[in-house]
Amino acid sequence: MVSLPIVASGLGLVVAAAAFLRLADSDETDTIHLVVLEYGFAFALLIAGFGLIVIEMLT
Repeated sequence: MVSLPIVASGLGLVVAAAAFLRLADSDETDTIHLVVLEYGFAFALLIAGFGLIVIEMLT
């Protein structure tokens, strides 16, 4: 059975990843290493969020 709190936390991670993606795309970050770090956090959060949702749906 799918647990709503786990799916909600997975979606929360996806929303946080979207915020990091928008920050990386904006002109507020000038140095390249910070942009790479922001993209890294975004993709890590996307993988964790979607992974959490998929694992919950499979079990």
